Amino acid sequence: MQITVKLYGSLCIGRFHSAVREYPDSSTIQTIVTDLGIPSEYLIRLKNGYHVPLEEVVQNGDTVSLLPMLDGG
Repeated sequence: MQITVKLYGSLCIGRFHSAVREYPDSSTIQTIVTDLGIPSEYLIRLKNGYHVPLEEVVQNGDTVSLLPMLDGG
């Protein structure tokens, strides 16, 4: 199935900003994160604009956006 993956901020470095990628049926957000080699501890995950857990299953045509969590003071 085809999933549009959008990366933001430092996650783009050495990767891409937006790409349509092929994943097997029953893939999860975690599948995508692992495939891209991104640590999941401090990651904001959106599926079709809504915050979702790593265990969320994606469907053909979904858009997954991954953003680094920011910290400051």
